[in-house]
Amino acid sequence: MAEEIKSALEIALEKAERIGKASKEELELYQLKEEAQRLSAKFLRNELSDFENKFNEFLQNKTSQQKRIIYQSVIDVFLKNIVLPKSEYQLEDGKKALEGLKIIFKRVPELSKVYQQIEKLLKEYYTHRETLYDELLKRFNTGVEALEHALSDQLGTEVKINVEEHPQFKEEWNKIKEKLDEEYGKQLEYLKNLFRKIIS
Repeated sequence: MAEEIKSALEIALEKAERIGKASKEELELYQLKEEAQRLSAKFLRNELSDFENKFNEFLQNKTSQQKRIIYQSVIDVFLKNIVLPKSEYQLEDGKKALEGLKIIFKRVPELSKVYQQIEKLLKEYYTHRETLYDELLKRFNTGVEALEHALSDQLGTEVKINVEEHPQFKEEWNKIKEKLDEEYGKQLEYLKNLFRKIIS
């Protein structure tokens, strides 16, 4: 049986119930987590010019457990924003999230290679994806041109066929994309897990 999709209200109610049962310490940690996530989100939206200072201020006078929660929350937000880019916009988002990770792990220069690998991987994926899409489009367009001419002659009016809407084109593209996503996705997850291991 398919798992039911929870509504935002159900999630909010469960959260409220958990908070109601939570101890004072758990509640504090939960609030720190939310605050840390908001801080990272502001950085990603370019609403913070001094993220490093704000982050360091936030860490002040916190216990080691609280610091760990803060680090985990901020890093989680950044890692969630590093995805295989389907658009230029997502590529920029990934770069911005990497920038955030560089600030967090400023004192760990050994990670510079990992940042470079992730950035290279995202760019490569994006370029590879675009190239494969264009190649497929060209291949399909070649076959369609003859059909357009024949239909135009027959109907006496210009006929244009949108190849991208063609079911066979979509099917082929999905196969190519799945293979590509799997190949690059594994590499990206491996690199992202290196950050998760540091804070786990």
